[in-house]
Amino acid sequence: MGKIKKFSLLFMSSSILGSCSYQLDEVAPPNDLISRDSFQLVLLDMMLLEGYVKTQHNNVHDFYQIIMKSADPIFEKYNIDSSRYAGSMDYYSHHQNILKEMYEVVQDSITLWSVSDLVLPGDSVVLTK
Repeated sequence: MGKIKKFSLLFMSSSILGSCSYQLDEVAPPNDLISRDSFQLVLLDMMLLEGYVKTQHNNVHDFYQIIMKSADPIFEKYNIDSSRYAGSMDYYSHHQNILKEMYEVVQDSITLWSVSDLVLPGDSVVLTK
């Protein structure tokens, strides 16, 4: 391989690798950002909906169509629309530490809810991490 080709290949490789970053772009919060506490509640309902729909429909295409239609009552419950939900999800997705914490709270809530049916009065439940 000629010197020019080697240099070109090296230059392109270093340019591509140098432009890669694990940092997410900073995103300003939308004007109608759903508060963290409220968004956790929306996520809880969305996760329960997704879990139910997954048990009923194996086809990925059907799943996404049904989720899109079935989310409307959740949005109405929290007085939001799909655009506000998407904007808030985009913001929190760019702040992964916050989103991870919210998902942990949601997952803990689902776990406690599912365990509460199995626990008899007087029993104790201790969750440890």
